[in-house]
Amino acid sequence: MRTARLVILRLLAGLLLASLVADRADAARELVRNPLLSQGKAGEPLHWKTEGYRMEPAITTFDWSVDENRIGTLGIHSKVANDARYVQTVPVSPDTWYRVSGWGRAENVGSETIGLYLSVMGTFHNSRDLRGTVDWQPLGFWVKTGSLETKLQIACRLGGYSALNTGKGWCTGISVMAAGTPEPGKQYVYGSTASQQLTGGAFGIQAIAVLVVLGIVLLVWRYVLPPSKQIPE
Repeated sequence: MRTARLVILRLLAGLLLASLVADRADAARELVRNPLLSQGKAGEPLHWKTEGYRMEPAITTFDWSVDENRIGTLGIHSKVANDARYVQTVPVSPDTWYRVSGWGRAENVGSETIGLYLSVMGTFHNSRDLRGTVDWQPLGFWVKTGSLETKLQIACRLGGYSALNTGKGWCTGISVMAAGTPEPGKQYVYGSTASQQLTGGAFGIQAIAVLVVLGIVLLVWRYVLPPSKQIPE
């Protein structure tokens, strides 16, 4: 009967809506643990670890502090040229755009090579860098994950690969969130935007996939199943 068909179509539409709402809720989820750096144990920020090309205390020291507003900072002080960083690995979905952002401050950072910045380790996906002495500045970049990529290692970093540097740098408010396609002309974008612009991003891809499945189901009901199996008009 027409009523039975209407009920089924409403159920499928409800599933589509639930899927899209869940996708948007997930897109708004913060992936960095302890992003404000307010939590710690034994003098170290939770979920963050230190790394460096050279890890001797005479080369680089690391510090973590929390102010009266319960906002923490990660500090890196390289007395000798180094590539030093705080890092955290975050879970991600394949073929998805992410916005990596935070705040940075620099003091007496060398101007000849890359200074203080945010990055994805193992790549050249970086935010702009801070050199010399500058107060708190926003830092950020866009990155699209690969088809098999399920994690990113995010870094607050002073110096880089084959670009060692000296000075002091601080980071806070580090965030990684799934986001829609970056607008044309945006700087520090890593990944192709062509397919995303055509479909409206991961949200559009998911909607189109569900609609295609729904269309196939309706065609099967109407033209493939024997009359006794079809839902009558």
